[in-house]
Amino acid sequence: MQQEEKFAIRFGLGAVKAVGFTMMEVAIKERQKNGKFKDVYDFAERLDPRSINKKSIEALAKVGAFDSLHKNRCQIAESFDVLSNYSSQKKETATSNQMSLFSGLSEENAKPELKKISDWNKVGRLQKEFEAFGFFLNEHPLDDYLSDLKKRGVIFSDKLERDELTDGNLVKMAGVVAGSKHRSGARGRFAYMTISDPFGIFEAMIFDEALITSARDILADGSAIALECLIRKDDGGTRILIRDVKKLEDFIQNSKAAEKDFEDIKKQAMRSTQQGRSFEYHRNEIPLQKLELIIQQPTKKIFSKVEIIVQNRDSIFSIKSLLSQCLAPLSSEQFTTVFLLIALDEKISKIELMQKYFLGEIDIAKVRGIDGIAKVEGVF
Repeated sequence: MQQEEKFAIRFGLGAVKAVGFTMMEVAIKERQKNGKFKDVYDFAERLDPRSINKKSIEALAKVGAFDSLHKNRCQIAESFDVLSNYSSQKKETATSNQMSLFSGLSEENAKPELKKISDWNKVGRLQKEFEAFGFFLNEHPLDDYLSDLKKRGVIFSDKLERDELTDGNLVKMAGVVAGSKHRSGARGRFAYMTISDPFGIFEAMIFDEALITSARDILADGSAIALECLIRKDDGGTRILIRDVKKLEDFIQNSKAAEKDFEDIKKQAMRSTQQGRSFEYHRNEIPLQKLELIIQQPTKKIFSKVEIIVQNRDSIFSIKSLLSQCLAPLSSEQFTTVFLLIALDEKISKIELMQKYFLGEIDIAKVRGIDGIAKVEGVF
C-alpha cells in the first residue's frame, strides 16, 4: 500500500522573537556532535549558559520547540531559573576537583524539580505562539468557530486580498486583536486595529470616540471579536472602518445561524452632499465630518520610491498589512516602488517589494507610526 505523502511547515527557530541565530547555531552544533537531547535538563547541561537566557528559553517553550522533550510548555517557560542553576552547577562540577553534593544520587534524582504549574489551555497556547512568532502558525483561535461564523454571514480577509468588495459595502468580520494604536487629533480620538483571522491579517480603523471608550476592554490584545465594518475605497486603497464591535462569543450566542453558509454583504444607503459627492448615512454612523475627511480626500501626490528602514523584525508584518491596502493596478504607469532596509545583527539587508503601490504623504505618516521603524524616506 502506498504511503500517503505528509506535508509540514518548517520554521527556522533563529527567526523566533528573542531567540536569535547565535543560540540556535550553538544548539545545532552540539546536537550534531553528541546526538539528540534527551530531555530539557540534558539541553540545559550541554549548552553553554552564556549562549542562552530567560527570554530565549521562554520563546522556545511558547512555540513548542521542547514538545518532544517535555509536554508542559508553561512549566518550561516558568522554570528558567531552575534549569539555569542546574546547568551552572553541572559546569562548575565538571571543572572542579571537589566531589559533587549529588555524587551519591542517581542521575534522575539529582535533577531539580521544575516549577509545579499547569500548562496553558488551547487559547493560551495559541496566544503564546502568536507572541513568539508574530502570527498564528499551526492553528488559529477562530478555527473552532469557523462553521458558526460562516452561518452568520461573516466574511474573512481572503476576500479583501482578492479585492471582491466594493466601496460602501457593509460586512461582518471576525478575528483576534493582534495590536492596536490609539491616536488623538484635532477632530478627536481614533484607533488603528491590527486583526488576525484564519486567512490572514488586516487593519481596521475606528473613528467613533464613544465606541473606542465603550469597547476598550473588548479591544485588548488577544481578544476574539466580531466586527461590523464599512468598506471604503478611494485613491488611497481599501480602508476598513469599524462601526460596531462585540465579543466573539456574545456575537455567536446572540445572532441566529442560517441553515447554510452565506456572506452578509450589504450596500450602505447613499445621499449626495452639496458638493456633489456622496457618503453613507446611518443613525449610528461615524460622525459625518470625520467620514468626509476620509471620503473626500483630493487626489494625492504619489511617491515614486520609498525606503523603509526596519529595526525590528516584528514590524515587517505590520508594514505589509498596511501596504496591502495601498496596492496599485498592475497596469498603472504611476506607482510607488518600496524598498525595505532591514537592520538586524549589525547587518543591513535591502529588499525590493515586487508589488506596485500608491503611497502618499498620509500613507508615509502611517508607516512612521509603526513600532520598530527607524526611518522612512520618499522620493516623488
